Amino acid sequence: MDSKEKAFLVALHQVNGIGSKSLWKIKEVFGSFQACYEANMRDLHASFLAKDVVDGIADLRSSDPLAGLDQIIAAGIKLVTWDEEAYPVLLRHISNPPYALYYRGCIECLEEPAIAVIGSRVASYYGKNTARKLGRELAARGITVVSGLARGIDAEAHRGALESGQTVAVLGSGLDVVYPPENERLYNEITGKGAVISEFSRHTRPEPGNFPMRNRIISGLCRGVVVVEAQAKSGALITADFALEQGRDVFAVPGPINSKTSAGTNNLIKQGAKLITCCEDITEDYGDLSEPAGPALEQADLSFLTMEENRIVEAMGSEPGHFDDLLNQTGFAIGELSTLLLQLELRGIIAALPGNYYIKQ
Repeated sequence: MDSKEKAFLVALHQVNGIGSKSLWKIKEVFGSFQACYEANMRDLHASFLAKDVVDGIADLRSSDPLAGLDQIIAAGIKLVTWDEEAYPVLLRHISNPPYALYYRGCIECLEEPAIAVIGSRVASYYGKNTARKLGRELAARGITVVSGLARGIDAEAHRGALESGQTVAVLGSGLDVVYPPENERLYNEITGKGAVISEFSRHTRPEPGNFPMRNRIISGLCRGVVVVEAQAKSGALITADFALEQGRDVFAVPGPINSKTSAGTNNLIKQGAKLITCCEDITEDYGDLSEPAGPALEQADLSFLTMEENRIVEAMGSEPGHFDDLLNQTGFAIGELSTLLLQLELRGIIAALPGNYYIKQ
């Protein structure tokens, strides 16, 4: 698609009431976006377009449509359409692909095999650590990790992937509206080492109805979807449903039976999702992804733990442990335990958390 036709697409997409389905219909009925933009009012009113949409198109004609394209280019936003080669291959084959995708970064990273890692916004330490580890290890194998930039599991999956490879964030808003706002730094990091994409035009707010639409893109871009944590009713489960409809694989991380944030994932496993506990449980289903693409990941060295250090590590479960609990379980004096914890933290084996809590890395 040439830049002039893209300019008319961008202009029409700014009209309230014209979304992805309307873009497809405009292309079908009018033959081009320029033809729709320039059609006489009688033909527009006689078409499938609602009256307020036609009025919005009429209002556009007082401005230069090329200016809108120049504005998004100046903002570092690019546009790829379904009829262009750069459009993600797997996304072409879902039942309702977006006609156009706006993106920042390098959309070519989606030419690599992709796996989605998603889950609850209100995540446990167990879930966050698992998501980050899976993101890091999948990316190290040359896999593009896809998620939704949300709080909790999504953000940790992106952060893990950035440590060893590339990642793609799919937004439920326009690319100039970072949501949640506290992830703006993460957003910028992703654009430098992957891509941030959206089917929504500039200035689109993150309305609740946008996120199920976003979720079909997350699954549509990927070979499989990993759900790390999800409550019984969760947006992550909507993405899993889309994955099944699209013929994608669904993986789930098991969690404690009394954890609300694992109720959804445990149910997925009961319904037939593949239970996973490590990266290899995912990649073994794909022969070409079984080995890391780059140097082996550095792991915390546990082979040289002293007996005292090993006693502390064994006392720690998957959730954060308080200093007082560790004191009771190990039997060390306060000063001795503090020294040992600091040594383990400096070696990257444990992490200190606010409130005098500690957790295994």
